[in-house]
Amino acid sequence: MLQRLAGEGFRLAVCTNKLEWLSRRLLGALNLSRYFAAICGQDTFGIQKPDPQMLRQTIRRAGGDVQHAIMIGDSTTDVRTARAANVPVIAVDFGYSEVAPEALNADLLISSFGELPQAIAAVGTQARPAVAAAAAPVAGGNPP
Repeated sequence: MLQRLAGEGFRLAVCTNKLEWLSRRLLGALNLSRYFAAICGQDTFGIQKPDPQMLRQTIRRAGGDVQHAIMIGDSTTDVRTARAANVPVIAVDFGYSEVAPEALNADLLISSFGELPQAIAAVGTQARPAVAAAAAPVAGGNPP
């Protein structure tokens, strides 16, 4: 799915409260870092989610525009961050949230990454957004 989205012109980014170097290391080990225009952790900007600046700065670092961005996450913190940044949010129900996925109150809830293209279209973005994946799980374990 990452390859497909990147191939369609989406700029992908990771916005995590984990440390940047650990996130880069994990994504590199999974051979996924090549898909991300930015990988930002709590130490990148000296702030953490749910501070909306964390998401805004990650989107900018990826070369995106906050007005055309979408947050994809699996936790209350991810949804709160997106809401505070005025960014639409798609939640996944296969993450590690302690809250029931339906209770996250995201704009949309998906059950697989295969649903992502339709979900992105459904939130109504006009241009190619920078998609900030925030701690959404990938094959092989939870990424940063």
